[in-house]
Amino acid sequence: MTTKPLPQFSWTKQNAALRQRIAGRIDETVFVAAVDRARAHLGSTTIYGSSYKIDLSNALDSTDLALLADSTPYLTMVSYMPPSDSSGRWNLCPWATDGCRAVCLGIGSGRVNHGRERIDARRFDWSLTSTAQAQLKRAELFMSDRRAFVCQSIVEIYRHERAAIRRGVRAAVRPNGATDIPFERVAPELFAIFENVQFYDYTKAPLKVRNAPVNYHLTYSQAETLENQRTAVDWLDAGHNVAVVFSASKYALPTTYRGRDVLNGDRHDMRFKDAVGHYVGLSAKGIAKKDTSGFVEHNFEPGTWTFKAC
Repeated sequence: MTTKPLPQFSWTKQNAALRQRIAGRIDETVFVAAVDRARAHLGSTTIYGSSYKIDLSNALDSTDLALLADSTPYLTMVSYMPPSDSSGRWNLCPWATDGCRAVCLGIGSGRVNHGRERIDARRFDWSLTSTAQAQLKRAELFMSDRRAFVCQSIVEIYRHERAAIRRGVRAAVRPNGATDIPFERVAPELFAIFENVQFYDYTKAPLKVRNAPVNYHLTYSQAETLENQRTAVDWLDAGHNVAVVFSASKYALPTTYRGRDVLNGDRHDMRFKDAVGHYVGLSAKGIAKKDTSGFVEHNFEPGTWTFKAC
């Protein structure tokens, strides 16, 4: 988020390259009007920002990166909106299970923790904090004016990519911080305009539903239902990874699970850097620490992991 309202958009020398990129895809007049509508709605809110895990990823040094399947340094940003049906108005996670809905980090951790009572009753207060208010503003724009949402996203991703280039790194973008929107269908122009940006997300969608472009990496998210876990096998067999939340700290995540090696997903957020064909272990956080739905996995042999002191 920024500290003051965003100014109206105009073409300048600094965004001349963006003007060329959208040529033939989006009419310039339509684009400018859409960005201005987005900014009028969002006020001081931006669509993309950061989080603890994102900051952790951006802080990886060359030694950390050397341990990953892809050692290229990246600058990452993420967008958060109300997950699943928590807005009371829309469902932005169409494949969410009951367990996932009950313990989602988007409603039960950090500055967006609505509290056990509200979560159990499914009555959320999106005026609770400025962070929650920003999430709802983004969702309102996404649902009411998709063109404005996408065009403002394009401006922010362009600036993010330029910032990454200035640092001598590559840009990465996570569109779904706590939602499960198939952006390859609702905003395919993002991936075409930013061919050199690495997009990535988690999803619970069936494998056949998602047809992500080459620069959009997806990690399947395992949950408590048999249908979900059968789908997890489909994703693994197709050469993807599957994330599993375990009832363990990041230091005690399992090293193997169901016959496959486990990668420690708490080291960083950049799932596109993970070696393929693995489970990705995540420690239960926030209200997920007290999950009884089966979403959090309790049946495993704890391992031993070490993390560099900060």
